[in-house]
Amino acid sequence: MRLELPVRPGENLFSSLREAGYYFPSSCGGRGLCGRCKVRALEGAEALSPPSAAEERLLTPEELSEGWRLACQASVLKEGRLLLELPKPEHQLMLEGLERPVPLRPPAAKASVKLVRPSLEDLRPDVERLFQAVGATRVDLSVLRELPDLLRSGQELHVVVRQGEVLAVRAEDFPLLGLAVDIGTTKLAAYLVDLEAGDLLATVGRVNPQIAYGEDIVSRITFAMREPGGARVLQEVLVKGLNELVEEVCRLAKAEPSDVQEVVCVGNTVMHHTLLGISLAGLGVSPFTPAVAAPLEVKARELGLRVGEGAYIYLPPPIAGFVGSDALADAISSGLHETDETAMLVDIGTNTEVILAHEGELWACSCASGPAFEGWRITCGTRAIRGAIDSVRLDERTGEVVFTTVGGEKPVGICGSGLIDALAELYRAGLLDRTGRMVKRPGLRRLRERPDGVLEFVLAWREEAATDHDVVITQKDVRELQLAKAAIRTGAETLLARAGLSAEDLDVLYLAGAFGSSLNVVSARAIGLCPDVPEERIRFIGNAAGAGARMLLKDVELRREAEELARRVRFVELAVEPDFKEKFLEALAFPAF
Repeated sequence: MRLELPVRPGENLFSSLREAGYYFPSSCGGRGLCGRCKVRALEGAEALSPPSAAEERLLTPEELSEGWRLACQASVLKEGRLLLELPKPEHQLMLEGLERPVPLRPPAAKASVKLVRPSLEDLRPDVERLFQAVGATRVDLSVLRELPDLLRSGQELHVVVRQGEVLAVRAEDFPLLGLAVDIGTTKLAAYLVDLEAGDLLATVGRVNPQIAYGEDIVSRITFAMREPGGARVLQEVLVKGLNELVEEVCRLAKAEPSDVQEVVCVGNTVMHHTLLGISLAGLGVSPFTPAVAAPLEVKARELGLRVGEGAYIYLPPPIAGFVGSDALADAISSGLHETDETAMLVDIGTNTEVILAHEGELWACSCASGPAFEGWRITCGTRAIRGAIDSVRLDERTGEVVFTTVGGEKPVGICGSGLIDALAELYRAGLLDRTGRMVKRPGLRRLRERPDGVLEFVLAWREEAATDHDVVITQKDVRELQLAKAAIRTGAETLLARAGLSAEDLDVLYLAGAFGSSLNVVSARAIGLCPDVPEERIRFIGNAAGAGARMLLKDVELRREAEELARRVRFVELAVEPDFKEKFLEALAFPAF
């Protein structure tokens, strides 16, 4: 995509683009370490500083000669306008999830009343008349400001009451809506629900704009602690993204944001704290304790969320450490907390969470798996956009590749499910050894050595792709994926060991998250991504956190269950496990055939 950007002396191009609403998938937060913020000045390049040492290290000579820069390293020297070539921010996010039926018992309800006007014989204040009519004892200030005029209009009034508090009063009837939001490290997902009928009206997802400040939670904690006002910046950009999401989901449902009276937000502990604008200092150093781990209810307007004036946001409690309320929502959605089976749930994402249930007890841990499975830090990685390679098959004899892409389009890159397939197929064909090292095969032109000595395997030639380069998977990519899969496998094995169990004891393995929904279980087992259980015991449940948030939105009694569940779960901090390093190193290797 192309973008015209006005610039002023002293600005940094990375920051200027962020302010303009363009978010790079930066894994270092703009420190010149990851090389992910590539941009080319088609016009106005003379306004920028010369390439830095970091750019000369991270960009190839060809890229530098073609005018490519790292935005975080480019300072503006003089005022002007730049015409920039940028990566297209096109994403397809997994939003659906397994939502079990629950009673429709939202905390807010709507009533219609006609109030008697004051008279010399009845001098009660307006609000007392309202309280008596609807059984309330408190009122939002926004209602109090409008009540005198509404009462004296003589019209029937439509009133929203939430646990004894009047949130809204209008003369015209309106729908009572709720919003469930899953705040992921890399994605936001919003679900608009009719709280009178229980119907899902619309669903919208987009990339979390905080990704401009780091791809993972560690990078964002670093930004918040290193930069003055960093926590405030993360909160502001997140709320801005949420407000855009609210507008979009309401537009799809032909509804008004002001009709939303109840919001439920789930997310990991860092997302929870940044939404509230809480300092991340406690999460940035050992023993990684949150500022608060209790359920919270706050007025949406206090956080700047543009929904109903009196609306509340309910935030379920984080479990502990980085295991947040999204994991709690996972457990609620899957029924893990009430199952008689020995069950494990793995919610695969940038911050993967693992929960194990056995004989009424639950254990949970958080795995720093990073964003590799979501396409970040991978040479030709992408999300599951149209044209992303999502499955790969390799002829062992000829080395030829058969792949499919999202939407059947020409390849633009490779997404998570395709990456796992590619690893499994290369390993099966003997082109990767157990350590993950690429193995040369004479006469196989798809496996080649780059000028810098790094081996890469060509999945799609430039002529058959929608890019100006071959779509490849490199030795470096393999290492990134090994680190991610080892983190997940180590977390799962650690919980099993804590419970005195092995993979064979699992009755069911739930795979949740956008990546888990499109995972080829045969390939996942081939590379040792998850505990080795039979295929028939594996269940894909999609965005379980979003589904759990919708359940909590609709049933206030379920919130009490979730809060009790958070207290029951035993948190396991992987970093202090005595054999963590040994297990992790073991998990890096691919399983023996």
